[in-house]
Amino acid sequence: AACNYRLYLNHLQEKIYEKVPPFNPSAKGSIRLLRLPHRHGSAKAIATAFDQLNISTPYVMIAQHDNFFIRDVQYLQQILNFMDDDDSKSWLQCVHFPSTATLKYVPKIKRRYGLDLENFCRPHKSRGLSQTAEKLCDLDGTFVPLIFWYGRTHIARTTYYTDMILRHFPLNVGDHLEELWGTRQLREILQCSAKTKSKNGHESEDNTAQTSPDDVESRFRKVHDKYGNYVFFDNSHSSKCTPPAKDVNFEQHEVIYHLSGRKARAATNNASEAEINYSFQIHQSPSVQRYAPQGTSFTTARRALALVPGLEFPHTKECQQELCQSESDVSQL
Repeated sequence: AACNYRLYLNHLQEKIYEKVPPFNPSAKGSIRLLRLPHRHGSAKAIATAFDQLNISTPYVMIAQHDNFFIRDVQYLQQILNFMDDDDSKSWLQCVHFPSTATLKYVPKIKRRYGLDLENFCRPHKSRGLSQTAEKLCDLDGTFVPLIFWYGRTHIARTTYYTDMILRHFPLNVGDHLEELWGTRQLREILQCSAKTKSKNGHESEDNTAQTSPDDVESRFRKVHDKYGNYVFFDNSHSSKCTPPAKDVNFEQHEVIYHLSGRKARAATNNASEAEINYSFQIHQSPSVQRYAPQGTSFTTARRALALVPGLEFPHTKECQQELCQSESDVSQL
C-alpha cells in the first residue's frame, strides 16, 4: 500500500509539472505538492502545510481527501467578496459546503439537543457592490450556524487557522481537528444553553439566578462567534432555515459527498473521462424506507451512489455483500 501511494504521488507530481487539467492554475496561481516523510494524519498535515508553505492568501480552502463536489458551486467568489466586508469579519470565519450531516440542520439540532438555531441563522441577500469591499457581491442565501466543528471541505480565513485553530492544541500524528475542535465547540455551546436548577428551584441558565432569553441568546452568540463556522445554503436550494410545515417543495441538497474508501477502489478499465457521465443519485432500500427513527434520533439513514471517473466498486459479488451488510446494519439501528 505504501509503495502504491508513492507511485500515486509521483503520478500526481507529473500532472502538476505538466499542468495537465485540472492541475493548471489560473491567473497568478500555483500548485505545489508537499510530500511528507511519513503518515501525519489530517490535523498534523494541515499544520505542517501552514508551517512549511508561504501562504499569503487571505483565505484557504481545506479540502478533505474523501470529500468530493457533486454539484457546481456558483457562489464561491461572492462568498469571498462577502467575507471581505467589514460587517462579516466579527462573526464569519469559516463557511462549509452543505453535506449530508448538515442538511435540515436546524430541525435536526432542535430534535437532538433541544437547541433552536432559528434566531441565529443569518439570511443574506445582496445585489451589486458590497458596502466596504467595493466588490461585486450578488449573494442570496442563508448562513446556518454550526454547533460542531465538522471535518468537511470548507473555506476559511487564513488567520482563523494561524491565530486560532492551530494554536490551541499540541497536534500529534493521527489527530483530527474534528475530534479536537468539534467536541470542544459542542461542549461550550451546550454549556452556555443548558438549563440547571437555581437555589429557589426555578429553571435557570446558571446556578444563581434565572436568565432571560435575551441573555441566553447573547451568550450563544458570544461563544459561537469564537468559532465562527457556518454552512451556507444558496437560495436556489434553500431560502429558509427551516421549511414551513406544509411546504412540500422545500428541499436542501448536498454540495459535497463523503466517499467511503472501503467501498471503492481505483478503476481497472481504461475508459476515458469523456466516456464517463458524472451523476449523483440518492437510493433508499426497502429496509431503509421502513426504518422509523425515534423523535430524538440524530441519524440520517440513506445510501448514496455516485459515478466517479477513476473509481469503481469491488467485484459484483463483493459489492452486493457490502451493500447487504450495510442495509442490515441500518435496519438494526
